Amino acid sequence: MIKSILFDLDGTFCDTANDLIETANQVYTNNNKSTISYEKGREIASDGINAFLNLRFDKNNDDYVSLSNEFLDIYQGSFLNNAVLFDGILDILQILDKKDINWGIVTNKARHFSEKILIHNGLINKCSVLMCGDDIGFEPKPSPDLLIEACRILDINTKDTIYVGDGHRDILAAKSSEIKSVLASYGYLKKTDLIENWNPDYIINKPIEILELDFFSLDNSLS
Repeated sequence: MIKSILFDLDGTFCDTANDLIETANQVYTNNNKSTISYEKGREIASDGINAFLNLRFDKNNDDYVSLSNEFLDIYQGSFLNNAVLFDGILDILQILDKKDINWGIVTNKARHFSEKILIHNGLINKCSVLMCGDDIGFEPKPSPDLLIEACRILDINTKDTIYVGDGHRDILAAKSSEIKSVLASYGYLKKTDLIENWNPDYIINKPIEILELDFFSLDNSLS
């Protein structure tokens, strides 16, 4: 029986791509680099700030740290401008609440931004656990550290939860922690991603399909 659902944040729970892309393009423009399209930016949004920087700048360049700080400074003032929950997420959370099933977020995103996004959406007090990529003492995904710690906090066995994410690192982290993995194909996937080789336990094309998966035999219905 599933006792909790853990979600990745960017590209799975919340659509944050627009703000990342707009920030990246501002940094590019400020430094005389060409901008990128929304489509291209969406493909790398799940990989975070460094993915955007590496697209236009040499990470071995002496200016890389200052470019990273510039990106963060701009993003700090805009990361809530366009961030929205994916359609169906609130419906899922309402049903989980009715069934007394905990849910939480396990993300490589920094805690400062993650908490603000949950607060912005009125969900910070409903989220049973939040593990972030900059939490001290834990390796970010694809390490299983964050997922295992989330289960420890919830006092549940890893086999009694599922993890929903849109990246290969999410599937790897879930498998390493013996958690059922659900690939969110609606997220920030690249055209070149061979998701069939990732071997997720399940694949969903939209959030609400989580409720249609076979492990939800809870009380015969989730409606």
